[in-house]
Parts: sequence; C-alpha cells; structure tokens
Amino acid sequence: MAVIPIFPLHLVLFPSVPLPLHIFEERYREMINRCIEQSIPFGVVYHKGESMESVGCSAVVQEVIKRYDDGRLDILSVGGERFEIESVDESGLYLEATVRYLPDDGEPDDESLAIDAVNEILKYAFYAEVALDRKTLSALRPTQLAFLIAGIEVIGMESKQELLTINDPDERLRAALKNLRQANQQLMAAAQLKKVTGTDIDLSDLMN
Repeated sequence: MAVIPIFPLHLVLFPSVPLPLHIFEERYREMINRCIEQSIPFGVVYHKGESMESVGCSAVVQEVIKRYDDGRLDILSVGGERFEIESVDESGLYLEATVRYLPDDGEPDDESLAIDAVNEILKYAFYAEVALDRKTLSALRPTQLAFLIAGIEVIGMESKQELLTINDPDERLRAALKNLRQANQQLMAAAQLKKVTGTDIDLSDLMN
C-alpha cells in the first residue's frame, strides 16, 4: 500500500509511456512541485464526467521542460506502475489516495502473441505513417508490446481503460491485439476511401 496524490485526467496512462503535461491549475502546480521536491510519483486516473476509475497508473516527473513566471510549468512525465485505489482522501487541495500496486512481472506464455503483436504494430505504422522498425519492436518484451499497443492514439479510451485493468499477461496482449486489429481495419478502409475519393478521411468518428 502507498499514499499518492491523484491527477484525474481524460486519458489512460500505461507503464513506460511518456506523458507531457502543461500544469496550470493552482492545486496541480502545488501537487507537481511537491512530487518534484520529494521525488514521489503521482497517480493518473481516467476521469470522465463525474466518475473516476479505480485503476490507474503512477507517473514520475522525468523533466521540467519550462517554468513560467506565473507559476505554470511544462513537464515530461512517464508511466510507472499500475495501481488500484483502495480509498480516497478529498480533504486537501488535491485528491490523495491509498493505492495497491498491481503486479506486472509475468510475461505471456504464448510466444506467438508477441510475433503477431509486432506484425500488427508494423501494419499500423504503415497506414498511420509512423516510423517504426521490426528490429526495435522485436527487442521489446511482450508486456511492453501490450502497453505500446494500448497507448496507440486510435484505440478508444474505454478500451484503453479495460486493457489497464487486465492482470493476466496473455489475456492483456490478446485483448490489445484484438483492439489493434480493429483499428488497422479502420485505417485500411480509410486508406482505400482516400484512394478512391482523393481526400483525407477523418478517423475520429470511426475509431470510437
């Protein structure tokens, strides 16, 4: 168990994934400065409407990119460990929570899942015009591949949150692959439409 400050955001963070942030609210400026001074993590939790999810991911401030005269700051943080919230303290300027960190030590038993994951990521990179190569991807552990897929922008937030909650490494990578295959089908369809019509297709309505 640990007690960490909580930053509710309309996004889902995964371990090892970079997260640049512009901090402007007074309460979160205080929170981030405390995290920097005390070298402690903060928790990123998906927040939608009035509800906040119970499973999130810790983040550590890797670099302060810029401090503004009015106290705002730009930071680069990176995802740390998945956690589940046990209780929330709302008495302070910002939320704090007692969290239980979730294990991420295991790797999928099905080795073919990693091969499929690399192939699907490369397919996505081709259609999304993203620079990735097989050698770099093949060097990643299957768990890292799952989190890489989960962090892809075209996968919807609800799907991302579902992936974050999965503890079993085989189940997580299998679910991530399912989401990526669906996204790739949409990208392929958009590419074909562009070829026929000669215009770019807005994928935002197709992906979610």
